[in-house]
Amino acid sequence: MPLWAKAPPAPAGRLMKTLTGHTDTVEELAIAPDGTWLATASNDKTARIWGADGTHRATLTGHTDWVTRVAIAPDGTWLATASSDGTVRTWSADGAHRATLTGHERGVWGVAIAPDGSWLATASGDGAVRIWSADGTTLAFLNGHTGPVIRVAIAPDGTWLATASEDRTARIWAADGTPRASRPGPAKTVPIGPDGTLARGGEDGTTLAALAAPRATLRHRHVVWAVAIAPDGTWLATASVDKTVRTWAADGTPRTTLAGHKHGVGAVAIAPDGTWLATGDVGTVRIWAADATATPAGERAGGPGG
Repeated sequence: MPLWAKAPPAPAGRLMKTLTGHTDTVEELAIAPDGTWLATASNDKTARIWGADGTHRATLTGHTDWVTRVAIAPDGTWLATASSDGTVRTWSADGAHRATLTGHERGVWGVAIAPDGSWLATASGDGAVRIWSADGTTLAFLNGHTGPVIRVAIAPDGTWLATASEDRTARIWAADGTPRASRPGPAKTVPIGPDGTLARGGEDGTTLAALAAPRATLRHRHVVWAVAIAPDGTWLATASVDKTVRTWAADGTPRTTLAGHKHGVGAVAIAPDGTWLATGDVGTVRIWAADATATPAGERAGGPGG
């Protein structure tokens, strides 16, 4: 029986702000390390930069197809966007274009930036994962998946990374590209927590695991599209086709249910201080308090206004 059926219904989360402007599905969100701004990637072929109060700061144009992913560098000075046009673009935090990374033979469906900001990893529909220096030089090719690779995440210590593929596996690699492990089972996302916990989201829910073995499975009523782990590792959020986002304690205990999206939710990110999170569906980004008793908007520094 799924965990959410074993416990009383989780309390509803508190919506703080709705951001509009994208004209198609918001595929991914990223929140800056200082919590004062966020970036969104959309199928409308643009990425956008917003203040945490919801103010639109910049629209990033140049991709010729869906912008599928976005990642912000740990120092907050630059970001990277991935696109189904087969390229990755890097940008300054003000939206100025820096570089275009080319080489993948199909659309790019994953991008992650290393903790020290010196390299990044990309995942593509061509079945390959590439590691690049921050200036766009290719450093390594990771081959092993037998289907499109749709997500990549880098461990907090920068020594390893994880990938999710439509070949129904998640794989773990050393940072130099050496294969370390392969886990069977559907995987649509593979975020890594601060303690190295790997959360694999997919058709069968979200599985929390140390590198060795599964620890808990968290279930929605439909496919889980995105997972985010809080920076302190004590809780996580899952986004689903069922139009909800659920938050959970690290042991799998339900915390809150965020309802109100009109479409399946494909993107979720948690602020660095853990007090708020952002979610995205078709054309809309919503900002929520992390739980029903969070400090009201406007009473904390660096958080979104109410």
